[in-house]
Amino acid sequence: MIELNHAQAGNRWLHCEGAPELLFTENETNHRRLFGVENRRRYVKDGINDYIVHGATDSVNPKLTGTKACAHYRLAMGPGESVAVRLRLANHDFKATSAFADFDRIFPDRRYEADEFYSTVVPADLSDDAKNVMRQGFAGMLWSKQFYHYVVKDWLKGDPDNPPPPPQRLGGRNHEWTHLYNSDVISMPDKWE
Repeated sequence: MIELNHAQAGNRWLHCEGAPELLFTENETNHRRLFGVENRRRYVKDGINDYIVHGATDSVNPKLTGTKACAHYRLAMGPGESVAVRLRLANHDFKATSAFADFDRIFPDRRYEADEFYSTVVPADLSDDAKNVMRQGFAGMLWSKQFYHYVVKDWLKGDPDNPPPPPQRLGGRNHEWTHLYNSDVISMPDKWE
C-alpha cells in the first residue's frame, strides 16, 4: 500500500493486490544528468527508471518514502496468457479489511458509468471496432493532459532554482520573442508512441 498526502486533496491510499515491490524517489530533476552539478536530493525522479531498466538498486529510497512512487510487479507470462493486476485508489486505509473485498462488485459499476459517458460522445453508427478505437483515443487524451508554460524571458535567464543555462541560449531559437508568454493545458499524444 502506498499512502499519498496532498495539501489540497488530503490523504489517499493506493492499495496494490499481491506483494509488489514498492519503489520511492523524490519528484526532483536529476541535476547531475542534465546540468552536470550535484543533486539537491539523493533520490531523483528518474531513479525508478534507473532501478527497473538498469538495475541501479541505490537509485530508490530504501526507507520507502518520497514524492514519487510505484508498485513494481515482476510477472512471467507465456504466449497467449494474460494477467490482471488489481489496484485501488481510495480516500481511506482499509486497516484490517481487504481493499479488494468488494472490488468485484464495484468494478462493473465503474465500467457501466464509463460506458454511459462514452455513449454520449461516440457515434452510435460506428462499428464496434471503431467505437473501441475512439474510446481509447478519448481516454488517452484525458490521461495525457499536460500543463504547458513557456515564457521566453524566463527561459533565456534560466530557472532561479537551477544552474544558469549555457550562454548559447541567449542567441538560440526564439531568443527575440521576449514578449511570448504561453500558459495552457494541452492534450498530448501518448508519450510512448
